[in-house]
Amino acid sequence: MSGLGMSGVFSGIDTDTLVARIMAINTRPVAMMEIRKGTWEEKISAVGSIESRLLQLKSLADQLRDSDTLVSVNASSSNSTVMTATASGGAIEGKYSVEINQLAAGHRMVHTDGLATENTTLGSSKSTALNANSMADAGATWFTTSANGATYTFDFGDEADMTEVVFAADTTYSLNQVAALINARSQAVSGYDAAVVEEDAGQYYLRMTANDPGPVGELTHTLTAGDAIAELNDAADWTKTDGASGTFVYTYNGVTRTINTGDGTTLSDLVGLINNDAENPGVSASLLQYDGGNGVYHLVLSGKTTGEDYDITIEADTTLMGFNDVGGNWTVTQQAQNAQVRVDGFPAGNWIERSTNTISDIIPDVTLTLVNTTATGESEMLTLTRSTSDLKSDLENLVAIYNGLVDTVDEYAGYDEETETSGILQGNASVTSILTQMRMILSGTAAGFVAGTDAYTMFSEIGIEFDAEGKLELDTDTLDDAIEENFDGVLSLIGALSSGTTDDDYIKFTSAEESTEAGTYEISVSFNAAGEITQALIRTKGDTVWRNATWDGSTITCEDDENPEKGLMFMAAWDGVSSTQTAELRVLRGFAGMIYDHMDTVLADDTGTVFLMKEGFQNQIDTLENSIEAQTKRLEQQEKHLRAKFARLEATLAKLDAQRGAVESLLQSLSTNND
Repeated sequence: MSGLGMSGVFSGIDTDTLVARIMAINTRPVAMMEIRKGTWEEKISAVGSIESRLLQLKSLADQLRDSDTLVSVNASSSNSTVMTATASGGAIEGKYSVEINQLAAGHRMVHTDGLATENTTLGSSKSTALNANSMADAGATWFTTSANGATYTFDFGDEADMTEVVFAADTTYSLNQVAALINARSQAVSGYDAAVVEEDAGQYYLRMTANDPGPVGELTHTLTAGDAIAELNDAADWTKTDGASGTFVYTYNGVTRTINTGDGTTLSDLVGLINNDAENPGVSASLLQYDGGNGVYHLVLSGKTTGEDYDITIEADTTLMGFNDVGGNWTVTQQAQNAQVRVDGFPAGNWIERSTNTISDIIPDVTLTLVNTTATGESEMLTLTRSTSDLKSDLENLVAIYNGLVDTVDEYAGYDEETETSGILQGNASVTSILTQMRMILSGTAAGFVAGTDAYTMFSEIGIEFDAEGKLELDTDTLDDAIEENFDGVLSLIGALSSGTTDDDYIKFTSAEESTEAGTYEISVSFNAAGEITQALIRTKGDTVWRNATWDGSTITCEDDENPEKGLMFMAAWDGVSSTQTAELRVLRGFAGMIYDHMDTVLADDTGTVFLMKEGFQNQIDTLENSIEAQTKRLEQQEKHLRAKFARLEATLAKLDAQRGAVESLLQSLSTNND
């Protein structure tokens, strides 16, 4: 806070210092609020640290809460130079013999003849016309026009017409002059020389050529004015050919592609045209240099997909000379073929064929990668063994993350006896309740599990329990014993997710949703004399009120969103005698699922414990910030008021001082007069 003012000129009072001290006293409440605000901010930061630990725990629990993902199986090959393999958790332990007759291969073919260099042009031809009336001297008179002269239009198909080629009346023209007249117009129309005088065996001829390569159309010539010139007018005077595009046409995987080459296209360019074709169906082009003393470059086409259905065919529509004779110009260096394998001797006398060397549908949950063939009549062994190392590592991580959570909560909500200081969150019941509920989960019985029925029901039975300080510890010997005794039981205790069982042969669990509440349910199903269901009832064990379920044939479904059994499905078959059959059905939820559900609740947006704590702390901060802002504005006004008061005091003193001076002058004047 600041303001303009003058320290006491007349009063001698240091008003700036006085105001500063008064304001320092008055701003103490604001300073106290700033301190309290900082405390609430520290609390939010502390909750954020605890939240990070909770998120770690939730993430790991999410990975562990489905027992199907906990099983790890190692796959090993007796000869990795022949085959390798990977297995997922559903693979069955055991040994398999694998015989490989051939590997899947992609089609590969080489242009046999090759070209001298990679920059050899393939090109395409232009439309052309050769005049048959030759001259021994291109500069001698070729023809003389009539008194009417002649005007011609020359045209190659859909190219721009070369109009107004004017031959003057009664004028002699040589071959060179005719070519020059035509070129004057072709330059004006299309910017190129259409005519040329060429020599052959001592004779000179006029040739006209189209501007663009490819089939644009044959030459037409039309007399538009004057008299016809015999050497130009008769169609028999011209040998005409239409241009031709260079085309390279191939088919792969049922797709035919036409690659058009232009004038000046090189062998290297063709490789680029094939590879960069936006609709290339899967063919790679490359060059192979096999010199043999003469530096020849060969075009190589390779199919990117293996399998006998993926061969490359050079089509008859190919017009590139030297590339269109499939029998004579191309050599298949690798025929497209399927992989052929036999597992455990099956099928005898035949082969299982697949289009690739990565095969995942022969041995369940196993992916084979074929690298080489086996010797005739021999096979290699694939061995599948269960691995528990990943499971142990995950449980060790669970213990470590939980203990890290305990340390973090203790840091912020505990009491340090050495420093005699309390954590910023000490006394906060919400923080301690998170750990309390976690301890209850981890030290209790897994949801829906029953001692004496299920192999394991508590974490302590597989080696995870609390020590004297409230932290978890893992006894690996106990875990190893439990795995050895009943591995499936260990997996179920950790990762049972929406699985279930019943105690009745006629009423059987079918499925449950993740949201179905784990626990024990009582079921009652009534039948008529024909064995058809007439009523299906369910209730949580211990309840006294039955709830209705719906059925379709023998399948019974619980659909009411308000009930804990929502999403449960089971089947009931009539025993042929009873009008009402009952059973107990248990929906199981392993410890990882229980931890995940608890974390999901604690961390939920809008309703979770963490959110509510942060929201409460933030509300306190918002309230303090509003108060600080209001107090700050009030203090600013107070400072202005103080400075104004002192300014008025100084003004008054100044006025009094002036009056004192006047009085003193008056008295002095009176004294002088009296004297």
